[in-house]
Amino acid sequence: MQNRPLLPIAQIISGSLPPNIDFKPKRNFYRDIGINKHRFAKIMKGVIDPTRSELQSISMYFHISIELFL
Repeated sequence: MQNRPLLPIAQIISGSLPPNIDFKPKRNFYRDIGINKHRFAKIMKGVIDPTRSELQSISMYFHISIELFL
């Protein structure tokens, strides 16, 4: 059995959005997910790994199965 490569979080999120939608988070987005702007940017760029609770918050916000992130 082959292991499938993990998708970067940015790809998972953009794949969950309707076509032609450019995701530009506002202040209330960061408040809702409980991750500050700078940390979220680093997570999206793959600079740092998110915690499990951060992944859960992101998956709940975007209605994406958390298994896609794991």
